[in-house]
Amino acid sequence: MLMWKYGFASVAGTSHQKARLPCQDASRAELVLDSTGQEILIAAVSDGAGSAAQAQLGSVMAAEFFVAKVKTHFDSGGSLEQLADGFLENWIAAFQQTAKSWLGDGGTIQEFACTLLAAVVSNEQALYIHLGDGAIVEARQNEPNQFRCVSWPQQGEYANTTHFLTDADAAEKILVELKSYAVDEVALFTDGLQNLVLDYRNQSAHSPFFAPLFGWLRPRPNGFSQELSDSLAGYLNSEKFNARTDDDKTLLLATRQSVRNPER
Repeated sequence: MLMWKYGFASVAGTSHQKARLPCQDASRAELVLDSTGQEILIAAVSDGAGSAAQAQLGSVMAAEFFVAKVKTHFDSGGSLEQLADGFLENWIAAFQQTAKSWLGDGGTIQEFACTLLAAVVSNEQALYIHLGDGAIVEARQNEPNQFRCVSWPQQGEYANTTHFLTDADAAEKILVELKSYAVDEVALFTDGLQNLVLDYRNQSAHSPFFAPLFGWLRPRPNGFSQELSDSLAGYLNSEKFNARTDDDKTLLLATRQSVRNPER
């Protein structure tokens, strides 16, 4: 039986490092079992809005709150299909209410403005959730190194703007797509990487970036990889990336392949 291997990292951009500010990105993932004993991957990343006073807390809260709530859903006997039918509207309302409870006098929930990109993947289905910038990339079963961008960065009403979980119309803007096919590999990343790993002319993923990373991950032990996570943190904080972007960067990778056979 194939088992998921995964790791993730969020690192502060050079602009935040120079200003001695914390990273405003967050990432989380966990494996759970549904009521039939099937393994489910839950993954989420979030990017706090640079102008938001509590951006760091907002992104951490979004990623952790999403993974925790979906885990509770499956622990209670819920199905993946149910997550695509009304769950997100209720979850957004709960997130906004939680943000309000953290506010001081005179504050607004926009202080916690952040994006959300998430994937919930079973043996034969994948649910993708996307609000804001950043993107999600997948590789389907038996299609080695054919990485597809399944959700594209969202742009707001004006240039260089996007949508956030704290927006009044967040439930209307959020993308929720249930795919009825087997997904073997998935990558989620925030906007600090999107200009470097996406082909904007063709609206596609830059496969030469993803192929070696997944090639390294496939033969690793099952479950969470601290080794991958530490390596990703160093990689994202390298001169290769910092010379091209000063933004915070997050990358989450998950695969349930061992070693790809080119002849498959």
